[in-house]
Amino acid sequence: MVGHHAVEMLFAEAKKEKRCAIPSTETEAKALQRRVRSGSVERPFRGMYAEATYWHALTRYEQLRHVVRALAKKHPDWVFCGPTAAVMHCLDCSYRLLLPLHILGNPNTHHRNTRQLKRHVVSYPETTEVEGVKVTGLMRTLFDCAETLDLRYSLAPIDSALRAGHVSRDNLLAYPSSVKYSRHRQSAIRAFDLSDARSENGGESSARGMLHDMGYPPDDIQVEFSCLDRPNRRHRVDFLWRREDGTFVALEFDGVRKYVDPNMTSGKAVREVVDDERRRQQCLQRQGVAMVRMYASELDNPQRVLADLEHLGIQRTHS
Repeated sequence: MVGHHAVEMLFAEAKKEKRCAIPSTETEAKALQRRVRSGSVERPFRGMYAEATYWHALTRYEQLRHVVRALAKKHPDWVFCGPTAAVMHCLDCSYRLLLPLHILGNPNTHHRNTRQLKRHVVSYPETTEVEGVKVTGLMRTLFDCAETLDLRYSLAPIDSALRAGHVSRDNLLAYPSSVKYSRHRQSAIRAFDLSDARSENGGESSARGMLHDMGYPPDDIQVEFSCLDRPNRRHRVDFLWRREDGTFVALEFDGVRKYVDPNMTSGKAVREVVDDERRRQQCLQRQGVAMVRMYASELDNPQRVLADLEHLGIQRTHS
């Protein structure tokens, strides 16, 4: 039987390399499986293990990176692509795209895709290494996401790459013409054209993608209005439409974080945050800004939000 010390050493090495532990012998694997049954160890991917307390302290993105780093150690010839490469490049990416993992496949070899792993044949992919993991280059990763994903999902990694300064907008817009073979080049061009570094997070990028696809593209984003009560204060809205009479409709994409995350509430209690938000909305209304709110859960079912926009005079531009 593998002793406690041997298992601890296995996990210590994995933590040092920020990856999942990989047993090298059948005896080690059985020892880890016993710990999985006891609940002290997690098995996030076939043949890979992590201490439960350590694993659950990681963000979902870092959990994915731990799995990818372990796979890269086990299969050093693998090249990760698409949303998986986007996460390795530390770009915004929807949780829904974390599985399956995406890797480049050999065009001369048939592989069956699974729930955990999907292979893609990509012509002339540019590749690089991120923390020792082979991935498609940043621009190719953005292009592949833009070409294959719905706009709701593809805008987030592109916006975040622009926001972080990883790529310039000029280089971004020029890139699609450099790709030799592409089945859906126009989808990529559209996503690149609609990208915007001003988008503050992946949720806002997803909401903007949905609004464009549903036929309600905003006239502008991240627009600021002066505060009528406190001259040194500004009120910024996520999405803005201008109505023919000179008034405005704003849409705010809200998550629960703005009410409970200390980094966003400045240490205020939830009630104080809610009161501040109400005063902010009243100030905007006095300036002719009608407000619509949208929550992350409504990205799947935006009918209520779209109906509110229609009610306030925002007409659909296409079906």
